[in-house]
Amino acid sequence: MEQPDSLTPLLCRWRHEPAFAPEFATEVWNRIEAARRDERAVVAFRWALPLAASVALLLGIGVARLEAKRAQVEKMADFYVRTIDPVQIVAHNAHR
Repeated sequence: MEQPDSLTPLLCRWRHEPAFAPEFATEVWNRIEAARRDERAVVAFRWALPLAASVALLLGIGVARLEAKRAQVEKMADFYVRTIDPVQIVAHNAHR
C-alpha cells in the first residue's frame, strides 16, 4: 500500500504574504540607471584595446624598420672600412 503524501495538503494550505515594499519601484529604476551608466563606460572602453593594439603594432613596425636600417648602415660602414683599410684588405683576402 502506498502512504499518502503529506506534502500535498500542506502546499494547498500555504499562502505567501509578501512584505510591503514602498521603495521597490524606485530601487528598480536606480538599478536600471546604474546599469546604463556602466554600459556607457564599457562602450567608451571598447575602443581602447584596439587602439592600444594598433599603436603597439605601429610602434613595433617602426622599431623593426629602424633596426634594419641600423644594421644596413653598420654593414655598409664595415664594407667601406674593409675597402679602404690596408690591414682589413689583407685580412679579408687571406680568408679567401
